[in-house]
Amino acid sequence: MTRLRELGMVAATGERAFSAVDPESAVERLARLRIRSLQGEIRQIASSRHLVDDLLEERRAGRQRSARGLDRVEGLDQVVACVDELTFFSREERLATHPGPILTAAFDVVRRSDLKYLRRGLRMRTILHARALDLPEVDAFAAELAREGARVRSTTGALERMVVFDRRTAVVAADPHDITKGALIVREPGLLSHLLALFEHQWSRSCGVEEELPGEVERQVLHAMARVDKDEVGARELDMSIRTYRSHVSALMRRLGAANRFQAALAARARNWI
Repeated sequence: MTRLRELGMVAATGERAFSAVDPESAVERLARLRIRSLQGEIRQIASSRHLVDDLLEERRAGRQRSARGLDRVEGLDQVVACVDELTFFSREERLATHPGPILTAAFDVVRRSDLKYLRRGLRMRTILHARALDLPEVDAFAAELAREGARVRSTTGALERMVVFDRRTAVVAADPHDITKGALIVREPGLLSHLLALFEHQWSRSCGVEEELPGEVERQVLHAMARVDKDEVGARELDMSIRTYRSHVSALMRRLGAANRFQAALAARARNWI
């Protein structure tokens, strides 16, 4: 009975009385516990695979490396293969940003690869630009990643294309406007530190994909909140009634978790809404 209580299968209703929990809830809880256990085993196995490091070092030694710790791969197929390989050998976390469509020409390959490594237990954080989410297949893919345990955010701000593996290796587009032209593989610690700082800055200014971005009217209200102190002035500037203006302000404050208008304006600026 103690073990059943630990597993959440039964609940105590008295000193020596118990009742069973709902079967569906019990099975779901057991499945979650088993998945966490398996993910822990996978991470433990991956972290003990010292042979992987040796193989990677041999591969790196065989490449022609520049003095700055950069390699280059040419063509979209090679970029996709490179990202898949580096993801396979990642042990802890992969960070990624996508300023536009996710490699449309190889979308299915990228989707299968990402879901496979997520289910293996690799942690993922991904930032998507709002224009990428305009494509239905990308929007659905982002939701699928989130359901599988990835942390996915979106932004309307400027976004550079990069993928960082275990904070030790990064892949960046050789041409920021055309990923098909190839990519650079970065291992130089100095360059990596700048890429990581850029990612964390962009992450802090993004919002969850399930969180709806503000509409045009809401953006105008946010700008007014940041500029003026009185609701009457803001409503007059936007040519709306004071009641409508205050209704927008209240809704935005709730969404931003702000206690006052000043905090709301700061939070909106931090999320790159204004």
